[in-house]
Amino acid sequence: MDEKIKLSRKHYSLPNEWIINNQTQYETSQFLMEQERLGFNPSYFITFHYYHPDEKDFSHLRYNDKTNKKRFYNSLWREQPKHTFIRRRRLNEFSIVEDASQIKNVVLKELYGIKRLNEEWKYEMPNLIFVHEKGKSQIKYHTHLLLSSTKYFKSGKWRKHPSQSLEYVFNNRIRKKRKCFSNWKNIHIEEVDNVRGALSYCNKETNSSTISIDFQNSNLIKR
Repeated sequence: MDEKIKLSRKHYSLPNEWIINNQTQYETSQFLMEQERLGFNPSYFITFHYYHPDEKDFSHLRYNDKTNKKRFYNSLWREQPKHTFIRRRRLNEFSIVEDASQIKNVVLKELYGIKRLNEEWKYEMPNLIFVHEKGKSQIKYHTHLLLSSTKYFKSGKWRKHPSQSLEYVFNNRIRKKRKCFSNWKNIHIEEVDNVRGALSYCNKETNSSTISIDFQNSNLIKR
Protein backbone atom coordinates (compact mmCIF):
# COMPACT_ATOMS: atom_id res chain seq x y z
CA MET A 1 0.00 0.00 0.00
CA ASP A 2 1.11 3.54 -0.75
CA GLU A 3 -0.56 4.96 2.35
CA LYS A 4 -2.32 3.93 5.51
CA ILE A 5 -5.95 3.04 4.78
CA LYS A 6 -8.67 4.15 7.16
CA LEU A 7 -11.44 1.56 7.18
CA SER A 8 -15.06 2.68 7.20
CA ARG A 9 -17.36 1.77 10.07
CA LYS A 10 -19.48 -0.31 7.72
CA HIS A 11 -16.56 -2.17 6.22
CA TYR A 12 -17.15 -4.83 3.57
CA SER A 13 -14.39 -7.42 3.55
CA LEU A 14 -12.65 -7.61 0.17
CA PRO A 15 -11.68 -10.70 -1.83
CA ASN A 16 -7.97 -11.47 -2.06
CA GLU A 17 -7.75 -10.31 -5.70
CA TRP A 18 -8.62 -6.74 -4.75
CA ILE A 19 -5.55 -4.50 -4.63
CA ILE A 20 -5.92 -1.33 -2.57
CA ASN A 21 -3.15 1.28 -2.77
CA ASN A 22 -4.86 4.44 -1.55
CA GLN A 23 -7.82 5.73 0.43
CA THR A 24 -9.87 6.71 -2.62
CA GLN A 25 -9.43 3.27 -4.11
CA TYR A 26 -10.55 1.71 -0.84
CA GLU A 27 -13.66 3.89 -0.62
CA THR A 28 -14.55 3.13 -4.23
CA SER A 29 -14.11 -0.59 -3.59
CA GLN A 30 -16.56 -0.32 -0.69
CA PHE A 31 -19.06 1.43 -2.93
CA LEU A 32 -18.73 -1.30 -5.58
CA MET A 33 -19.08 -4.03 -2.99
CA GLU A 34 -22.27 -2.37 -1.77
CA GLN A 35 -23.63 -2.35 -5.33
CA GLU A 36 -22.98 -6.07 -5.51
CA ARG A 37 -24.70 -6.65 -2.18
CA LEU A 38 -27.70 -4.58 -3.36
CA GLY A 39 -28.09 -6.91 -6.34
CA PHE A 40 -25.87 -5.66 -9.14
CA ASN A 41 -25.10 -8.79 -11.12
CA PRO A 42 -23.54 -7.90 -14.51
CA SER A 43 -23.72 -10.48 -17.27
CA TYR A 44 -21.12 -9.01 -19.63
CA PHE A 45 -17.85 -7.07 -19.42
CA ILE A 46 -17.49 -4.93 -22.54
CA THR A 47 -14.41 -2.97 -23.61
CA PHE A 48 -14.35 -0.38 -26.37
CA HIS A 49 -11.89 2.19 -27.66
CA TYR A 50 -12.39 5.60 -29.21
CA TYR A 51 -11.37 6.96 -32.58
CA HIS A 52 -7.96 8.65 -32.56
CA PRO A 53 -6.21 10.51 -35.42
CA ASP A 54 -3.29 8.08 -35.21
CA GLU A 55 -5.53 5.45 -36.78
CA LYS A 56 -5.66 7.42 -40.02
CA ASP A 57 -2.06 8.60 -40.00
CA PHE A 58 -0.60 5.14 -39.37
CA SER A 59 -2.92 3.28 -41.71
CA HIS A 60 -0.60 3.65 -44.72
CA LEU A 61 2.76 3.45 -42.92
CA ARG A 62 4.94 0.52 -41.97
CA TYR A 63 5.59 1.24 -38.29
CA ASN A 64 9.06 -0.35 -38.34
CA ASP A 65 10.17 1.86 -41.20
CA LYS A 66 12.23 4.64 -39.57
CA THR A 67 11.75 6.97 -42.52
CA ASN A 68 7.99 6.63 -42.42
CA LYS A 69 7.91 7.07 -38.65
CA LYS A 70 9.87 10.30 -39.01
CA ARG A 71 7.45 11.53 -41.67
CA PHE A 72 4.54 10.69 -39.40
CA TYR A 73 5.84 12.63 -36.40
CA ASN A 74 6.75 15.58 -38.63
CA SER A 75 3.21 15.54 -39.99
CA LEU A 76 1.83 16.06 -36.48
CA TRP A 77 3.05 19.65 -36.69
CA ARG A 78 1.00 20.17 -39.84
CA GLU A 79 -2.09 18.15 -39.00
CA GLN A 80 -5.60 19.45 -39.45
CA PRO A 81 -7.22 21.43 -36.62
CA LYS A 82 -9.90 18.72 -36.44
CA HIS A 83 -7.28 16.10 -35.57
CA THR A 84 -5.75 18.35 -32.92
CA PHE A 85 -9.23 18.81 -31.45
CA ILE A 86 -9.82 15.04 -31.31
CA ARG A 87 -6.42 14.41 -29.69
CA ARG A 88 -7.29 16.82 -26.91
CA ARG A 89 -10.76 15.36 -26.61
CA ARG A 90 -9.40 11.84 -26.12
CA LEU A 91 -7.46 13.05 -23.07
CA ASN A 92 -10.34 15.05 -21.61
CA GLU A 93 -12.38 13.15 -19.06
CA PHE A 94 -15.47 15.33 -19.52
CA SER A 95 -15.42 14.78 -23.29
CA ILE A 96 -15.21 11.02 -22.81
CA VAL A 97 -18.24 11.19 -20.51
CA GLU A 98 -20.11 13.02 -23.31
CA ASP A 99 -19.20 10.33 -25.83
CA ALA A 100 -20.15 7.58 -23.38
CA SER A 101 -23.54 9.24 -22.89
CA GLN A 102 -24.28 8.97 -26.61
CA ILE A 103 -23.10 5.36 -26.65
CA LYS A 104 -25.29 4.59 -23.66
CA ASN A 105 -28.36 5.89 -25.53
CA VAL A 106 -27.65 3.57 -28.46
CA VAL A 107 -27.02 0.57 -26.18
CA LEU A 108 -30.28 1.14 -24.31
CA LYS A 109 -32.22 1.40 -27.56
CA GLU A 110 -30.62 -1.53 -29.38
CA LEU A 111 -30.39 -4.02 -26.51
CA TYR A 112 -33.18 -2.99 -24.15
CA GLY A 113 -35.76 -1.29 -26.37
CA ILE A 114 -35.51 1.96 -24.38
CA LYS A 115 -36.19 4.83 -26.75
CA ARG A 116 -36.81 7.73 -24.38
CA LEU A 117 -34.64 8.18 -21.30
CA ASN A 118 -37.05 10.77 -19.91
CA GLU A 119 -39.75 8.07 -19.72
CA GLU A 120 -37.90 5.54 -17.58
CA TRP A 121 -41.14 4.51 -15.90
CA LYS A 122 -42.14 2.74 -19.13
CA TYR A 123 -39.18 0.37 -19.13
CA GLU A 124 -37.23 -2.10 -17.04
CA MET A 125 -34.04 -0.06 -16.73
CA PRO A 126 -30.83 -2.14 -16.67
CA ASN A 127 -28.04 -1.61 -14.16
CA LEU A 128 -24.89 -0.39 -15.91
CA ILE A 129 -21.47 0.75 -14.79
CA PHE A 130 -19.21 2.73 -17.12
CA VAL A 131 -15.51 2.91 -16.27
CA HIS A 132 -12.98 5.07 -18.12
CA GLU A 133 -9.24 4.29 -18.07
CA LYS A 134 -6.09 5.46 -19.84
CA GLY A 135 -4.22 2.18 -19.57
CA LYS A 136 -0.46 1.93 -19.97
CA SER A 137 -0.19 4.37 -22.88
CA GLN A 138 -1.75 7.28 -20.96
CA ILE A 139 -2.43 9.05 -24.29
CA LYS A 140 -6.15 8.29 -24.61
CA TYR A 141 -9.06 6.82 -22.75
CA HIS A 142 -10.82 3.54 -23.33
CA THR A 143 -13.99 2.38 -21.61
CA HIS A 144 -15.24 -0.71 -19.80
CA LEU A 145 -18.96 -1.30 -19.50
CA LEU A 146 -20.50 -3.74 -17.05
CA LEU A 147 -23.83 -4.75 -18.53
CA SER A 148 -26.72 -6.50 -16.79
CA SER A 149 -29.64 -8.35 -18.34
CA THR A 150 -33.36 -7.57 -18.31
CA LYS A 151 -36.33 -9.54 -19.60
CA TYR A 152 -36.22 -7.55 -22.85
CA PHE A 153 -32.50 -8.11 -23.20
CA LYS A 154 -32.98 -11.86 -22.97
CA SER A 155 -35.78 -11.89 -25.53
CA GLY A 156 -34.81 -8.92 -27.71
CA LYS A 157 -35.41 -8.96 -31.47
CA TRP A 158 -31.72 -9.41 -32.22
CA ARG A 159 -31.74 -12.69 -30.28
CA LYS A 160 -34.04 -14.22 -32.89
CA HIS A 161 -31.04 -14.41 -35.20
CA PRO A 162 -28.53 -16.96 -33.82
CA SER A 163 -25.73 -15.54 -35.99
CA GLN A 164 -26.11 -12.16 -34.34
CA SER A 165 -24.29 -12.67 -31.07
CA LEU A 166 -23.92 -9.78 -28.65
CA GLU A 167 -20.43 -9.19 -30.03
CA TYR A 168 -21.86 -9.07 -33.55
CA VAL A 169 -24.50 -6.53 -32.50
CA PHE A 170 -21.93 -4.28 -30.85
CA ASN A 171 -19.43 -4.40 -33.72
CA ASN A 172 -21.87 -4.28 -36.62
CA ARG A 173 -24.85 -2.27 -35.38
CA ILE A 174 -24.03 -0.23 -32.31
CA ARG A 175 -20.54 0.64 -33.49
CA LYS A 176 -21.84 2.07 -36.78
CA LYS A 177 -24.20 4.45 -35.02
CA ARG A 178 -21.48 6.51 -33.31
CA LYS A 179 -18.41 7.99 -35.00
CA CYS A 180 -16.52 8.19 -31.69
CA PHE A 181 -15.76 4.43 -31.79
CA SER A 182 -12.31 3.32 -32.94
CA ASN A 183 -12.12 2.21 -36.57
CA TRP A 184 -9.26 -0.15 -35.77
CA LYS A 185 -10.12 -1.94 -32.57
CA ASN A 186 -13.14 -4.18 -32.26
CA ILE A 187 -15.45 -4.02 -29.28
CA HIS A 188 -14.48 -6.89 -26.99
CA ILE A 189 -17.00 -8.79 -24.89
CA GLU A 190 -16.55 -11.30 -22.08
CA GLU A 191 -19.16 -13.07 -20.01
CA VAL A 192 -18.87 -12.28 -16.30
CA ASP A 193 -18.39 -15.38 -14.17
CA ASN A 194 -16.81 -13.56 -11.22
CA VAL A 195 -18.64 -10.34 -10.34
CA ARG A 196 -16.23 -9.24 -7.64
CA GLY A 197 -13.28 -9.90 -9.90
CA ALA A 198 -14.84 -7.69 -12.60
CA LEU A 199 -15.56 -4.93 -10.08
CA SER A 200 -12.00 -5.13 -8.80
CA TYR A 201 -10.61 -4.74 -12.31
CA CYS A 202 -12.70 -1.60 -12.82
CA ASN A 203 -11.16 -0.02 -9.74
CA LYS A 204 -7.48 -0.56 -10.55
CA GLU A 205 -6.71 2.96 -11.84
CA THR A 206 -8.55 4.85 -9.10
CA ASN A 207 -6.34 7.17 -7.05
CA SER A 208 -6.57 10.37 -5.02
CA SER A 209 -7.00 12.50 -8.16
CA THR A 210 -8.91 10.11 -10.45
CA ILE A 211 -12.03 8.00 -9.98
CA SER A 212 -12.52 5.67 -12.91
CA ILE A 213 -16.26 5.16 -12.45
CA ASP A 214 -18.47 7.34 -14.62
CA PHE A 215 -21.23 8.19 -12.15
CA GLN A 216 -23.07 10.36 -14.67
CA ASN A 217 -23.70 7.57 -17.19
CA SER A 218 -23.80 4.56 -14.87
CA ASN A 219 -27.22 3.33 -13.79
CA LEU A 220 -26.54 2.30 -10.23
CA ILE A 221 -28.70 0.64 -7.59
CA LYS A 222 -29.95 3.11 -5.01
CA ARG A 223 -29.82 2.24 -1.34
